[in-house]
Amino acid sequence: MVLIPFDPGIIQFDRNDRWQWWDSMRSWFAERGYTLYDYLPDGDSDNKFAYWKPSRHCTGSIDFPYPYMGSDDDRTGYATGYGEGRVVFAQDNEGRHLAIKLLKGGSEEVKVSKLLKDESCLHDFESFPCVLPVLDLLPCEDHWFAVMPRSVQKRPLSLHVVVQLPLCRWGEVDYTPWFSTMYHAVLHMRCLLKGLIFLQSRRIFHRDVAHRNILVNRLAYFRDRRKTFSMQFELEKEEKLRYALFDFDRAVLLDKETYGENPILPIHFVNQGFYSPPYERLLGYPDFDPFKYDVACLGIYFDETFGDHIPAAPLLAPLIDRMLTANIEKRFTASQALDFTEYILSNVSRTIPTYDKPRIWMGSYYDRDRWKDLPEDFVTPHGHPIVITAFPV
Repeated sequence: MVLIPFDPGIIQFDRNDRWQWWDSMRSWFAERGYTLYDYLPDGDSDNKFAYWKPSRHCTGSIDFPYPYMGSDDDRTGYATGYGEGRVVFAQDNEGRHLAIKLLKGGSEEVKVSKLLKDESCLHDFESFPCVLPVLDLLPCEDHWFAVMPRSVQKRPLSLHVVVQLPLCRWGEVDYTPWFSTMYHAVLHMRCLLKGLIFLQSRRIFHRDVAHRNILVNRLAYFRDRRKTFSMQFELEKEEKLRYALFDFDRAVLLDKETYGENPILPIHFVNQGFYSPPYERLLGYPDFDPFKYDVACLGIYFDETFGDHIPAAPLLAPLIDRMLTANIEKRFTASQALDFTEYILSNVSRTIPTYDKPRIWMGSYYDRDRWKDLPEDFVTPHGHPIVITAFPV
């Protein structure tokens, strides 16, 4: 009997058919110690949504990397009806919440996942390099299933989180509640740069660094939103939140034998999905540095998310400019950007509040003047727009 009767690499498919296929694999996963969430299809055949609900309570350890969570009900509170069909949710023998993703055999994502599975640092809270761990890899015919701490399937403008409560799984939170202070916003930025440095140290070109591929170790599903806010801010105050990059279905593992010591790739390697891509694509460069390209993609996320907050932390202007500049030689490496972010942390106030929620920039990063509202005594020594004369890197 063929268990996977389709090409897992095809990204367009009928979601209802795929959900039913996942449900048919229930006994296969149970034999390997994983219980899929209960599958509850909608009675309306024209409805393209299904409903997945945890089948049991969590009784296991909530040690990292399993997330800390909170909800009014640990089954219906964590149910989900959203999904594309490429990932399903499950629980292990102790009820801890997981995500299981089908990977095409021989793909770059399988190579990256095998590498991540062997990284013990991804399981340590103190040394966590801000990339979502792969807990297990299950071979099936010519393909693989990657098992991870549960992460919610892609949703526009979403972050994902982990919280110390009596439940365990990775989950999703949108842009509310927002960061309580600029200091905590910059901590978030530091996490993501650490994640990028880790990936690049393993020669992984992510190719899709964006808001939809960012997680955080807190999830809360309370009917009273004030409980969610309280949990968020308490974790921020104690600096327990950790953010992570994930989703490697577009990644490339740049081994030295194939790509050389310092890889330069033809421009067709870039991800074509960005609305406002880095300058390499906008200006028609014939080739590009993949690691600096990922830096620019993260810089675009920083600009879109924190650009309106620059007056509260002016050093964000030179940071973002140097992550985005079209002059590739002047563009920060991930390590240089992290060094500068550490400098920002040492200068930004821990009490300056952010807005109640982000004001998402609706234009393009190349249209924003990040310096226009900054005082002259700051602009003069730091340069404008990208000729920086005073920074500790």
